[in-house]
Amino acid sequence: MSEDKKIEAKPEDRSEQIQGRSIFIVETTSSGIQVKTGFLAEDGRVLELPAIFPTQEYALSQIDELRKIVIQHFAQAQQVSALHGVSLEGPSPDDTIQ
Repeated sequence: MSEDKKIEAKPEDRSEQIQGRSIFIVETTSSGIQVKTGFLAEDGRVLELPAIFPTQEYALSQIDELRKIVIQHFAQAQQVSALHGVSLEGPSPDDTIQ
């Protein structure tokens, strides 16, 4: 017979203020183009954190920039044949985010 035990975790006191900006980390892998969000601190550290978009205008400008970067990675991958078995064709109407 198993007994359920409740374990309470105490949150760590992390009051450190970090200045920087949200970034996209785009990499070409053998499976496709990988996109992660991160945070580039002013001291040069890259932290894995979600991107925060304070306004719709800022969010859409960042998405447009990400789109350009992803297209560049696919173009580079096509030139060096880094993606095996992955379609490198442009987006279809079904790929559009609405």
